[in-house]
Amino acid sequence: MSLRIRHLRLRAVTARGDFGADLAFGDGLFVLRADNSRGKSTAVKSMLFALGLERMITAQPTNAVTSAMRDRLIFDPLTKAETPVLASSVALEFENRSGAIVTATRWVKHEQFDVGLIQLEHGPALTDPGEYRIENLYVGRAGAASSAAGYQQWLARFIGWSMPLFPAKEGKLAPLYMEQVFPLLFVEQRRGWGGIQAQMPYFSGVTEVRRRSIEFLLNLDVGKYEQERQTLRARDAELQLEWRASVDAFQESLTGEGLVTLNVPKNLTVAWPPNPDPRVAASVGAGWIDLDDQIQNARQEVATLIGSVIPAITENSSALESRLADLAERSDSLRRTSAAIREDLVRHRTELSAVEDRIQALEDDLRKHRDAAILVRLGAPVLEELHEACPVCHQLLPDSLVALGPGPALSPDESVMYLSQQLDLFRVMKEDSARAMAAKGERLTANMREEADVRGQIRSVRTSLVGPNGSPSVEAIASRIRREAQLVRLVAIEERWFLFQSRLEALASSALEVRAKLADLPAERLSETDAAKLATLETSFIDQLRLYDFGSFLDANLMISRDDYHPRRDEFDLEADISASDSIRVIWAYLLGLMEVSSVHETNHPRLLLLDEPRQQSAKDVSFEALLRQAALVASRGGQVIFATSEDPRSLESKLEGVQHNLISIDGFLLKPLPS
Repeated sequence: MSLRIRHLRLRAVTARGDFGADLAFGDGLFVLRADNSRGKSTAVKSMLFALGLERMITAQPTNAVTSAMRDRLIFDPLTKAETPVLASSVALEFENRSGAIVTATRWVKHEQFDVGLIQLEHGPALTDPGEYRIENLYVGRAGAASSAAGYQQWLARFIGWSMPLFPAKEGKLAPLYMEQVFPLLFVEQRRGWGGIQAQMPYFSGVTEVRRRSIEFLLNLDVGKYEQERQTLRARDAELQLEWRASVDAFQESLTGEGLVTLNVPKNLTVAWPPNPDPRVAASVGAGWIDLDDQIQNARQEVATLIGSVIPAITENSSALESRLADLAERSDSLRRTSAAIREDLVRHRTELSAVEDRIQALEDDLRKHRDAAILVRLGAPVLEELHEACPVCHQLLPDSLVALGPGPALSPDESVMYLSQQLDLFRVMKEDSARAMAAKGERLTANMREEADVRGQIRSVRTSLVGPNGSPSVEAIASRIRREAQLVRLVAIEERWFLFQSRLEALASSALEVRAKLADLPAERLSETDAAKLATLETSFIDQLRLYDFGSFLDANLMISRDDYHPRRDEFDLEADISASDSIRVIWAYLLGLMEVSSVHETNHPRLLLLDEPRQQSAKDVSFEALLRQAALVASRGGQVIFATSEDPRSLESKLEGVQHNLISIDGFLLKPLPS
């Protein structure tokens, strides 16, 4: 992995002529020196802008560059007179590990070109102008990190990065964005020195993004394992949602059919088919009959009716009269059954409402007792008001019902346990009541469907009885039609049932595969390679703090956490426990330490580090001089470190004596008039 800045070109068009600057870079330590407010930060921020990574420091793209590039620039150094900027652009030439060189041009202000457009020339267009292939890409919009025309997806590939996906909000997968890695490679003067990864943007929704970015940069196995683990867990959660949605949808499709599902798990199971076998049952009379049996009965009835000759009215009048009486009796029986079921439903609704009220009361009590348990653990006395009411009926209790000796009351933690158990019990009761109501509802539906069928038969029999002699029996014809329609309806439901079972089987198979992969992931969090990389980082970090005259406490107490990979003192956050100047030294040591790890181990570090005004909080001369020497040493191993500083020229020259470096000293303002 590698990224090298080769050349930066700034151009601004004004009514007083064109202004600009050209800065050349190479391997090793580069020190960009300028007085305050003369363009040092303009140069550094413009590099970030040309790389399309400005969201690391601002939500507005043009705010990533200074006002000299977007609004007004000083054209007269003596009077500080300003002129409006009419158009401006940033061009950056950079190189990757394989030696490929590109030039990216981005316009800060232009009548035609939007700030979201980046023009790539595939060649060193700034240092060796010529005819190169041109490619237009976009940045700062949805898809820039994933689309073929997105600049950031191109830049990631150019560096050699494959940005991992992690679960984010609402169970979706989101990438780790480059802007979330670059706070470990670029520190901006105003906001960046507040701590390690102080400029971290959180727009992706990836959880623990600070840790994920370090894992990615160091190419830790734990990061790849964790990515796979989280991806698998997200897939498992997705399968569970699909399972519940499928079950709910199928059960909803049975509403009004007089059918219910039995033994179908509400939650995903990998043991498919479950035991006992899932089935669809129809309400017949006072009991339930499997859908298969009902279809078989319906087929036999239809076959019998089709094989029978339709009787004439004169041939069947006495039988019809007898059948009419039977149907009337059956109709009365069905009405009584429906009335009884309705009464049961009212009772179930009342019971369900009472259970729901009880659940609400238990949830309120549980919240109170959890708060009380926290307060007691913190040293507060037990709250007396928690014991003034009965935990079951909520009535106020008298001081004593019977003269009893003193006995121990439940502690807040014991009360929390008791209430949690009660809550679980009542939630099960609620589910049972809801299932019983659903079954009763379908039984009522089936009963009412049969009532309607019986009434239809009564009308058909009466029509047959008053029909002309010798004509076919209307009741016999209607009966055949009803039975055939019933068979068609049941067969259609059976087909849906088969498809539904196939869907659940596929989900169970996918879940089994996902959970098997989860089980196969290493149990140990850190691999041997991970441990070696973190040990190298820890050694480099502590050694550097000694060089930088770190003085808050003895370095024997320092370590790199194996959990979040940040510096710790006896497992406590180091940055929260030290002076402001030592906090700056910690950032120096940590970021250079990450770069040093890449010279020993295989990582995703691009071997590039840009620090804007690293001498913060008036760090001692000895500390800053040691930083320059360490940066030159680390950069000499095939990297590039760029420091932008306003250090006094003589002092800087003294500190750089004997240090391998390149010094770019800006005389006056960075943006100077260009020849006409």
